[in-house]
Amino acid sequence: MGNKLKEAWTSFTDRITQAGWFQQLKAKWEELDPQSRLYLKAGGGVAAVLLTFTLVGTSLWSVHKLKVEYTEKQELLNTIQTAYEELRRLRDSTSGAAAAGGAATQGGWQGYLETLAGTSGIDKAAMTISSEKSGAATDTAKESLFDVSIKHVGIKQVIRLTHAIESGNRPVKLRNLTIETQSDPQGYLNATLSLSGFALVSK
Repeated sequence: MGNKLKEAWTSFTDRITQAGWFQQLKAKWEELDPQSRLYLKAGGGVAAVLLTFTLVGTSLWSVHKLKVEYTEKQELLNTIQTAYEELRRLRDSTSGAAAAGGAATQGGWQGYLETLAGTSGIDKAAMTISSEKSGAATDTAKESLFDVSIKHVGIKQVIRLTHAIESGNRPVKLRNLTIETQSDPQGYLNATLSLSGFALVSK
């Protein structure tokens, strides 16, 4: 194998040296004085160095572009995954609220609110619902006024419950929200929600 490669290389170099253009270049080279030859050798060396630096720089720039493109795609993938997780969380939350609303469209307000509290991470034992008071009434709807008190909860639980109440299947309006802060190192608080619930009047 090595002999074949050597023979092929020898044949190739022989063809080059016997070519007319090579003989012309060789003749021109021999006509030059030693100083001109030195300049040409130096110029050729500089050109080779510049070519090497150009090739290396081009390769490094290509690698840099690939790295930047990979980083951008990775960030985009992370953004898509985060958005998907958020969408799934919202979908699960909406499904829970819808289930709560569907179960509570039949029955009183207490069961409806306790179900919403459960989907908001609040134990129904921490919730107290006052007696209903009659509010405004029309030919088509009847208003009920009541207060919902929750104790020893976090602010995020209060926000989730408020959102669930106002976006649930039953028409409920939040009239007032009172927060009672406590000297609790864990950040728990008490809250009271004043609500107006509306029910259709059966004809």
